Amino acid sequence: MIGNRDIFLDRTDVSRFSLQLNHCGIQECAPGYSYHIDSRPYHLIHFILGGNGFFETGHKLSNLHAGQAFYIPAGVSARYYASLTDPWTYGWVGFYTNTANPFLSLLFGDENVIEFKMPLNEVEQNLLSIISVTDRRVAGYSQYDKDVFPGEQFTAILGLSDSLKANSRMLNFFSDLLRSQIPEDTINPKKNSPALLAKAFMDTHYTEPIKMQDVAASLNIHPNYLCAVFKKTYGQTPSDYLRSIRMSQASMLLDLTDYSVSMIAGSLGYANPFQFSAAFKSYYGMPPSAYRKKM
Repeated sequence: MIGNRDIFLDRTDVSRFSLQLNHCGIQECAPGYSYHIDSRPYHLIHFILGGNGFFETGHKLSNLHAGQAFYIPAGVSARYYASLTDPWTYGWVGFYTNTANPFLSLLFGDENVIEFKMPLNEVEQNLLSIISVTDRRVAGYSQYDKDVFPGEQFTAILGLSDSLKANSRMLNFFSDLLRSQIPEDTINPKKNSPALLAKAFMDTHYTEPIKMQDVAASLNIHPNYLCAVFKKTYGQTPSDYLRSIRMSQASMLLDLTDYSVSMIAGSLGYANPFQFSAAFKSYYGMPPSAYRKKM
């Protein structure tokens, strides 16, 4: 007999360790190219492969260079832009996971920027490997060349087989990345704070009709205490955070699908479309129907 068994996972909360690819790409930026990302339900890690630029989140501005990675958590807005004299090339991976996933805290700790130890060419090859699942041309290249792939050439992952393959390649990349960053014998996830656990709960359950009492009850703490620690950690109340990720998802569904307002409302935990429309108008300054026509 031969085999193995995973004793790392806490089997009462296996979902906390799940990672699912959303998108992956590489871009060589023009001087001064900037991008603003609004609150999104997925996490993003950018790997700087060459050049330098600036990363801004909250009230912090960082000047970054090749060999660094920056992390944008789900539900957080950020802006980043290339240097005017030495614009960067970066690759990124967007993925869904529980905010309390120990992979994120082990890799980034309490920071949004790290120096990664994996060689730049290995990081780039891993990113190309993920992309090559749907763009077979990429398989013949060990380095991105914008002259070979000009403009924006995105290919959709449509089949289950490709989805599983792309995700497995992302997981293999993350495994090697974590192993290169942290000695295996020191990996010991630290206890998560109530604010982080509350954020993780909302990231997972925002499609359900949850209230702050439900979030607090999941952690066995009082709602007032939850509000205080969450605001101290993230600069906003948990109610505001929950609304922001619901509204972000709502705007994406209005942009990218033909789902009715009633269907979108139900998929985001609202009791009825009127309640959803009122919340949407309060957040974006226009009702969902007008927002969709504007887009």
